[in-house]
Amino acid sequence: MIGKKWKFSVLPIFFTLSSTSLLYLITLSYEQQIFIFLASTMYYLALFGAYRLGEYEKDQTAQGMNMAATSATVFFAYAGAYGLYLNFLVPLHLLMLCYFMITLLTSYQYFSIIKNNDKKTVLMYSFIMGLSMMEIAWAINFWPFGYLTTGVIALILYYMLWSIVQSYFLNILSQKRTMISVLFFSFLVVIVLLTSKWIPVI
Repeated sequence: MIGKKWKFSVLPIFFTLSSTSLLYLITLSYEQQIFIFLASTMYYLALFGAYRLGEYEKDQTAQGMNMAATSATVFFAYAGAYGLYLNFLVPLHLLMLCYFMITLLTSYQYFSIIKNNDKKTVLMYSFIMGLSMMEIAWAINFWPFGYLTTGVIALILYYMLWSIVQSYFLNILSQKRTMISVLFFSFLVVIVLLTSKWIPVI
């Protein structure tokens, strides 16, 4: 078992599935090669970070590796799932379920490292984040964008939730910090929307 605990297997498993689905959606050969190289590098970070966290969960470098791998996994999973949804007419409820499970499990494995003495609270907040992203998956279904733009927007919204929950677990949450996070991530979403094509590119 990776990292001696089941939770450290979440990222490598989801990363493999999501990167494979996203690779299938990339048509140009040179783009596939670049993607494979980047994905392989990130996969190594996910495994190495999981190994080091299994040895010592307070390892700051390993936590950084884990965070980077989480970011890549969430983006690949959101974009890949939406791309398959667009291309193969997958039922909407399956897309929503996919967003829910990805968010729940990846969030749980990360936050349980920060707050490993209260797994029940971590699970509850991860569950709430999963429900939130499931609703977001339903909402973005009506937006006229392709899978990459949708993946970026979903990742930004995920990080807005992630930032607030992490601040709470670290006891640094405040109204000012929350407002700054919401405004900053909302600004990023607006930038993406203004610079994206409004016709889905499948």
